[in-house]
Amino acid sequence: MPFKEIDISRIIKEKSEKDPEFKEAFREASAELDLIAQIIKTRKAKGLTQKDVADKSGLTQQMVSRIEKREYPPNYKNLVKIADALDTKLELVSK
Repeated sequence: MPFKEIDISRIIKEKSEKDPEFKEAFREASAELDLIAQIIKTRKAKGLTQKDVADKSGLTQQMVSRIEKREYPPNYKNLVKIADALDTKLELVSK
């Protein structure tokens, strides 16, 4: 039995139009995913391991791993520590 093709973008758009809470939750989750993806990309580009980031940030390797896997929501304090460990800064930019 072949898989049915699904247009997930259309489904998300329709759900967002009908449900403001879903729209906000999806926006927040997307922003968090984007930020975590940037952290991982930067860490790897600099040739650093999670352990390296942990040692430089004062966090545990397990905490860095959990943040990267979205098992633990990052708070501002930990994001600043990770940014410092990556020799970067948190910055707001226009969309």
